[in-house]
Amino acid sequence: MSYFVSPEFLRVLLLGFITSLHMTWRRLVNQIVPVPYLDEVFHVPQAQAYWLGKWSHWDAKITTPPGLYVYSYIVNSIRDFFTLNFRPSINQWRATNVLLLYMLLVALYILAAVSKRPVNHEGILQREFNIVMFPLIFFFSGLYYTDLFSVFSVVLAHIFWSAGTSAQGYTKVLHQTLHLGAGLISLASRQTNIFWVAVYLGGLQVIETIKHQVGPNKVHDPPILEAYFEEFPIFGISIVQSAITMIPQLLIDLWPQISLIISFAAFVLWNGGVVLGDKDNHIATIHLPQMLYIWPFVVFFSWPVLLPQLAQLSSFRRRLPRLTTALCFMILMLAVVKFNTVIHPFTLADNRHYTFYVFRILRQHWLIKYAAVPIYFVCAALVIGALGGGPAEARSESEAAQNRVLFGEDTIHASFMLVWLIATALSLVSAPLVEPRYFILPWLMWRLAVPEYVPKSRSVEQKRLVAAEKKDSPQDGRNAPSTWSIEQLLSATAAYSNVLELMWYITINLGTCYMFLYKGFDWPQEPGNIQRFMW
Repeated sequence: MSYFVSPEFLRVLLLGFITSLHMTWRRLVNQIVPVPYLDEVFHVPQAQAYWLGKWSHWDAKITTPPGLYVYSYIVNSIRDFFTLNFRPSINQWRATNVLLLYMLLVALYILAAVSKRPVNHEGILQREFNIVMFPLIFFFSGLYYTDLFSVFSVVLAHIFWSAGTSAQGYTKVLHQTLHLGAGLISLASRQTNIFWVAVYLGGLQVIETIKHQVGPNKVHDPPILEAYFEEFPIFGISIVQSAITMIPQLLIDLWPQISLIISFAAFVLWNGGVVLGDKDNHIATIHLPQMLYIWPFVVFFSWPVLLPQLAQLSSFRRRLPRLTTALCFMILMLAVVKFNTVIHPFTLADNRHYTFYVFRILRQHWLIKYAAVPIYFVCAALVIGALGGGPAEARSESEAAQNRVLFGEDTIHASFMLVWLIATALSLVSAPLVEPRYFILPWLMWRLAVPEYVPKSRSVEQKRLVAAEKKDSPQDGRNAPSTWSIEQLLSATAAYSNVLELMWYITINLGTCYMFLYKGFDWPQEPGNIQRFMW
């Protein structure tokens, strides 16, 4: 009977539950929305054209490369081989996107294995399940959009890069070649993926190479919670000084990323710009507030992941930025809001998207956009703090041991934060349109980096520490508190952060999917054509 309550068996049941929700979403979309909707109006006919052998046909309104359509052609060609008179409909094109959700789940587990990240094998609910239930990933898995193929291809490139960092000789070259191939596939799905398959992974590769050559202790790269703002320039100077002495080795290790950047530059020169079609409405610009909007985006979706850093209020207070740092950043944020707020006409014209209503609130009074600045800053502090895992500064050996027990050796350093910020900024600030789908990859890379929280009750060493504390405390119970403290309550809640995250995603998915399916409305200029709410 113990087998039926084992984590493995319960995990299978949980996967079955997630699959059931996903298949229900797919079935209802095809029943209630049997014709292409919104961007599907462009994607589906283009995929159909390729299926009919019209490889030279291209819709001038499509902005992204044809990677999704080629992938869908291959999948449906395999189905055609086993099926008589197979004629792809919108249902079949959407089905190729549905398949990507499970391919992504497998890829995430492979990435965790090759990255050698600590995994809580006793936990029933693991990070990978929550990622595939992330509302934007889950929602667009039921429609024929490019987002899932884009995310999957980036994760695939990440797998080959991670595997290559620990390989040697011909095996390393093989993984680098596969990284290059996966990167080209990723660029064929979305141009801005260059910042994740080349810049982001290239930045991480530079850190890996330098630390391997000179030793990790020779590079000023403190854990994220021990790093003050002024240490980032010191880290940058340290990296540059080390890099200058090993340029040949860096070129050997970075040739896949350099090749991808050269390929991207060649495409831009050939195309006359980044986007393929509809260039008038997708002009690159400097849009710095994108780097403000991402923080509440992450907090809104991932607030359960932020709870573990609140489990110890005393250590949480040491995580907070210094007052001078906070004031400097908020002044900078106010200047960005004042001088660089860009509101794309699409944002104000299309009330089918949730961003329309967010910006309607921000534009109700001129003070609101400035009042949001402290919210941006607090959200940023929480998101960055989540990467630190345990206490920012151990005051005793006991506290240091507790930090190791809770988060193992899964330590995030300032170098990761700097590389992630650069890649995120490059991928966002050139886009004038505030589109939640643009935030998926920055969120995913952050979520994969957050150290996994292991509750106290799961650790033998932690039990020993708790027992030692009890030994020094009054035993008669007269001084024991009759109710839980706030810290105990936060700690108990943090123990279920993964469960809360999944439940939160399910709640959002139920709400947004219901709104899409059953709360359609008409535009006066398009009577009889149902409009639907979506991300």
